[in-house]
Amino acid sequence: MDGLFSIGEFSRMSWLTVKALRLYDEEGILRPGFVDPATGYRYYSSTQLPEARTIRMLRSLDMPLEEVREFLKETSPGARTKLLEGHREQLENRLESYRAIISSIDDLTERKGDAMEREVEVKDLANLPVLSIRFKTSMAGIGDAVGVAFGKIFGFLGQTGTPPAGPPFALYYDMEMKEEDIDMEICVPVSGEMEGAGEVVGRVVPGGAAVSTMHAGPYDQVGGAYEALMTWMKDNGYEPAGPAREVYLVGPDKVQDPAEYRTEVLIPAKKA
Repeated sequence: MDGLFSIGEFSRMSWLTVKALRLYDEEGILRPGFVDPATGYRYYSSTQLPEARTIRMLRSLDMPLEEVREFLKETSPGARTKLLEGHREQLENRLESYRAIISSIDDLTERKGDAMEREVEVKDLANLPVLSIRFKTSMAGIGDAVGVAFGKIFGFLGQTGTPPAGPPFALYYDMEMKEEDIDMEICVPVSGEMEGAGEVVGRVVPGGAAVSTMHAGPYDQVGGAYEALMTWMKDNGYEPAGPAREVYLVGPDKVQDPAEYRTEVLIPAKKA
């Protein structure tokens, strides 16, 4: 055991908890220098301290374990810098999201929790030919899933030389919020009925009466629009009659600031 330290001693030296060191061993991120075959006790060398401290700093930035493992495997300074830059971008995006949430909390506090005044109108929607992809996803993966679906649809449009005939939209078949198995459909309007290919399906979204309001701002703050629509329907004797629709009038393809996003939210409705 000469030159080796117990896991408790190494924990104090590296400022990593014993629980964390055991996890990093199990995940293959930081293996002990020696494991006693008789007792199972872990022992570490002082030469492992730089790596341990690097792990501690990366985890303090909320870097996922998989990315930490990838970072440690890289020997090229350039590759490591690229990984750090990618994670920094994620942190900056998260910071912007936190700022938007704080701003929303401030707005709610100033309005003492009252619902934001929104104009609600009843529209008569026409039948709409679209190319679409329907899928199930999770709350955590919804952004990536939507991006992939739009990419496939617009890629198909490009291959066929067909321009879109209106702003893209999403249909949400679940009224309640779910962490998993969110049933949704991404749609791009086209000028007439057409055949799709593979995952891309050509169909007609049925029209009919729907209540509508506008949402200005990031997508994760669209709940206020649904609040306005559901409250209006309750007060005016209507009930939902189909999947909610979010029409992306102004999005990240047109502006960089999420505060400038514009989304029309519609819910098919009928008299209760």
